[in-house]
Amino acid sequence: MGKYSFFSKSSVTIKSMTLSRLVNYFLKNPVNILYTGLLVVVLLLTYENSFSKKKQLTSHFSGKIEFGQTNAHQLITSQASAEFSMEGGQRVLTLKITEPKNFESVFIKLFDVNGTGTYFIPGDGKNSNIGNLIKNLNNYNDKNNFYVASLPNADGVFNGVGRINITNISDEFVEGDLILVTNNPQGVQAVLESAKFSISIN
Repeated sequence: MGKYSFFSKSSVTIKSMTLSRLVNYFLKNPVNILYTGLLVVVLLLTYENSFSKKKQLTSHFSGKIEFGQTNAHQLITSQASAEFSMEGGQRVLTLKITEPKNFESVFIKLFDVNGTGTYFIPGDGKNSNIGNLIKNLNNYNDKNNFYVASLPNADGVFNGVGRINITNISDEFVEGDLILVTNNPQGVQAVLESAKFSISIN
């Protein structure tokens, strides 16, 4: 009992001395109270901004898509990703979009991306930009399931083309709009138009 009482009193004494020293420290240096308060505010704002940024960076893609004679319909999904890589000394931006219910997909690969602006598919750069529309990503064994901007139509005309306007880009996200005309190996055409996107970068 005595031992317990001794340690209890000692603990209270130490806490009181520590608290007293802290109070004296802040009273002698009132500016420290301000700095401490600012630090708390900064930490709270940093956490809040990080949380808000994560919410803002949620990816979104929407556009009107049509495969062959099927009715044009909306492709709307949050299943979209973007990433930067280096290939042949060029900065490459890759976009991957998939509608999780029917697995309709969009694949874009742009070479030499150096900021906002208009990029054409296939374009006339050192490397041809890539634009693909995929009717069903799960059906990857069927080559006619893949519609490519660089393939000709049924008349043998190379009318595949794409244009992507990047309106905002950083290390964290990319935003813009897209139009893409593609053909599969049989010459059947697929079109994506009025597409808008805001995609977080991995």
